[in-house]
Amino acid sequence: MSDEIFYKVSFVVEGGEHPGAIINLDERPQVGDEVTFDGRTFEVLEVMELMPTIGNFGFLHVTCRYVRDEEE
Repeated sequence: MSDEIFYKVSFVVEGGEHPGAIINLDERPQVGDEVTFDGRTFEVLEVMELMPTIGNFGFLHVTCRYVRDEEE
């Protein structure tokens, strides 16, 4: 059995200017990390475990804030 944990992460953007996203990740996000989705970069402000890890699967809630649009 692998020790690797996969995460399904619900991203909620502070202020509601973006609808957020649900993304599968191989690594647990940390406060201060920058994540990119929908062509925009966001800073992670808070990470909460929504349910205890089961096997190699974890479900997280992340609150983040908009930082910048990605360059094309």
